Amino acid sequence: MDGIVGIYGPGDPDLVNKTFLATGACQHRGKASTGLAIGTKKGIYIHKGLGRIAEVIDYNIIRNFQDLEPLAAIGNIGYTKRKIAEKTNAEPIEIVPRTGANLKVVLTMDGYLIKDDDLKAELENDYILQTDNKTEIVGAFLHKYLNEGGITFEAGKKLIDKLYGRATFALTALIYDGKEIHLVALNDAKAFEPFCYAMIQDTFVASSESCSHRRLEGITEKEYEGAEMTLCSSRGCETKRLREESLLPDIFQGVYFGNVGSQFRGKEIFQLRRELGLELVDQYKTSVADVVIPNPESGWGVTVGIAEGLKKNLFPALIKLPQAVRTFQEGERATRSKEVGLKFGGVESLLRNKNVAMGDDSIVRGSVSEGGSVWVTYNAGAKYIEFWVSYGPMFFPSFKEWHRGPECLQELAVQRAFRGGNPYDKTLEEINKGVAKLIGVDEVKYNTQERIQKAAGSGSFQALDASYPIEQKFWPDWLKKEFDRFALYRK
Repeated sequence: MDGIVGIYGPGDPDLVNKTFLATGACQHRGKASTGLAIGTKKGIYIHKGLGRIAEVIDYNIIRNFQDLEPLAAIGNIGYTKRKIAEKTNAEPIEIVPRTGANLKVVLTMDGYLIKDDDLKAELENDYILQTDNKTEIVGAFLHKYLNEGGITFEAGKKLIDKLYGRATFALTALIYDGKEIHLVALNDAKAFEPFCYAMIQDTFVASSESCSHRRLEGITEKEYEGAEMTLCSSRGCETKRLREESLLPDIFQGVYFGNVGSQFRGKEIFQLRRELGLELVDQYKTSVADVVIPNPESGWGVTVGIAEGLKKNLFPALIKLPQAVRTFQEGERATRSKEVGLKFGGVESLLRNKNVAMGDDSIVRGSVSEGGSVWVTYNAGAKYIEFWVSYGPMFFPSFKEWHRGPECLQELAVQRAFRGGNPYDKTLEEINKGVAKLIGVDEVKYNTQERIQKAAGSGSFQALDASYPIEQKFWPDWLKKEFDRFALYRK
């Protein structure tokens, strides 16, 4: 879930700084690495490293890159792809053909590719693959099709068709043909990953999120449909849709991962989350809570809706501490439990002897709630906790976790709550009680898929019902077996 940006603006005296600001606006998407690449009349130049954008890109880099008179630029905020971030996997990535090629391609991508061994084998005679990053494989095929047929929409269509059913992606790429720089923006046929664009004072800006356009004082013109490609060159910028498919946007990115000020399929994410809170209140009707508090930071939106619906006071009684570390992708539960204890502080004057309704975006593994916010809230004196959850019970892992094997299924809170049994034949009330016991609260109140869809629209609810953007022939065997068990009770 990287943040990516692509900008085309020949003659724009502030092009590099705009790329820095637009990329930095996506910082919430990742903190592992940062990179910028610029395209000039003489070629493409890259600067990248580990850390947040302000740690990797400074004023001197921006000034020096701008002095090279860039025509276009791309940027990346890298989400953690490994337990330990590695500079070799940082983006943007330059594609390296084994023999001379007419084109130089540098790209960055938000997305994921499943089972790539056959694809690597297909590329190995023509390309030197230098990283463990899926982006490089996608980029090599893009280079191949561009080199064979020219810088055309047809090359983009070939890439979409090649990866159909086994990858999701939104990408930006700089292409140098020895004479000029071209910018490409392209996404997969299902539009699973968020991607949008705008023209801001004659400069084209594509980004993972509309908050980038706001940062540049612009307004998003359009969210990309599936299989949509923009090609920018000295002839201008043109956008075409290359394949007609029903869309399958990742609903969880609206519920949890998006910036609250961004648009998600036409709706502001904060309002989407607020509506999820109102739907929860409409579903459960009553509460014994004296106060409503968010589980920061992504729990704020749903909690506003919960407080509004219950007509109860909303207080910031949990504080995210400066030493907080990102634990979402930490694989070891014991490590996560220790780290989440560093995340939060509780305001005793707001919590002591109170019945508390705590709002959160989701319960994935449960360790952040169990070892962090829940413990801190009780430790500050709360006597009762209702845990309201904007998303539904998560039965299945993200397909981006499949490479870890069955562990990514078994560690989910709903699976742990009914270990040795079957979560799929349980009612929502039974699931609420089971997960409440697991994470140590008095009540859990999950949302339903129907109500989530009412607020967020149609799309992929992969964790709730295995509606993956990946064709079943690419699923691991352990997941196919689990889905059959799910379907026996839920379909």
